[in-house]
Amino acid sequence: MKKSRTSLSVLLPASFLADADTLQQKTMKAGFIGRASAIFHVSKVVIYNDDDSRVSNQTAEAKLLSTLLQYMETPQYLRKMLFPMRGELRYAGLLPPLRTPHHPLGDEKTKQGDHREAVVLSSSENRSILELGLPKKGVLNERLRVGERVTIKLGKLVGNEIEVELVSKADVGEYWGYEVKLSGNLADALKEANADYVIGTSRYGQNLYEAVNAIKSSNLGSMAVVFGGPHAGLLEICKRRGIDAKELFDVVVNTIPNQGTATVRTEEALIATLALLNVLLGG
Repeated sequence: MKKSRTSLSVLLPASFLADADTLQQKTMKAGFIGRASAIFHVSKVVIYNDDDSRVSNQTAEAKLLSTLLQYMETPQYLRKMLFPMRGELRYAGLLPPLRTPHHPLGDEKTKQGDHREAVVLSSSENRSILELGLPKKGVLNERLRVGERVTIKLGKLVGNEIEVELVSKADVGEYWGYEVKLSGNLADALKEANADYVIGTSRYGQNLYEAVNAIKSSNLGSMAVVFGGPHAGLLEICKRRGIDAKELFDVVVNTIPNQGTATVRTEEALIATLALLNVLLGG
């Protein structure tokens, strides 16, 4: 898989799951977001507070979405360690597998130089033992925080342990999952995304084909795409916060012109938008 040339962030409202009545439905809805994020190389999902008065506990809704997305992104062999069984994950079995490079199958062969995600099992002054999801544990000659998840490169086998090296995700050379961030209001979320170019999505925006040349000419290192919620579109969210959309977004686009339904769900808009951007901007 080729690494995306532009770092891509997606901003979703905390009310995203509010139109799903049951935990089972909410879990399946989050699954669409996780899969779409992985398919289109999203590097960061930021959840912002959209002040939806129809949602009784927006903080809880945001945390649930964050937990489900983080669980999906975590390799299967680390999930029990990082996510002790809890009520929110009752229907986690319904979440589709990502099958990204950092989610290897159990029978896949490994070799020296491969990258993996790991969790620190124990650590002393100059030695840490890591869970690699392999028959042998990893060993690293430095102190780390117990329970921390890290990205490593496999080294040589020494006795019953595998020497490993810490690496950054940026150095892996292929898509290595997304991170999830809980933020405050929309302005705070955009600071968290820290993108060179910000795209808002709305049925009242301009056609994406009309905006694509301006987007391409911006020579982007990073991009953020912002979506509205189930009860209010992005421009309505801005309006009730007294925010001028022109101050937040470089462009507001409609990626589903002439829609055949009265409304388009956020997860549907996300898939349509990321698919179009992937084609129009060259992947």
